[in-house]
Amino acid sequence: MAPLEKQDDQANIQLLDAWDFKGRSALRSSTGGWTSAAMILGVEACERLTTLGIAVNLVTYLTNSMHLGNATSANTVTNFLGTSFMLCLLGGFVADTFLGRYLTIAIFAAVQATVSIPATTIC
Repeated sequence: MAPLEKQDDQANIQLLDAWDFKGRSALRSSTGGWTSAAMILGVEACERLTTLGIAVNLVTYLTNSMHLGNATSANTVTNFLGTSFMLCLLGGFVADTFLGRYLTIAIFAAVQATVSIPATTIC
């Protein structure tokens, strides 16, 4: 198995399986780190807040506009959230195993666009 790092000197360790935006081999000393981790955590926190905000509004919508009971509305939203989180795992598995990251994103974005556009024109 080939090594994943090549050491030029003590300060410059090149990662052989990672590249910067110009296509050059990434240096461990200048890539990643806490800045990247903070950005990822910030994006994930915003995503969770929006998901929970949608869930609360969806319960209200199902109860008031669709005239479902409280228990049925809460159960529907719980099923929706569980399905959303499980489909993320399925998409990650498909991307890592078969298609690759960008092709998987393109396929799922196309499916979402074709499903959501007719739904918005009906309303």
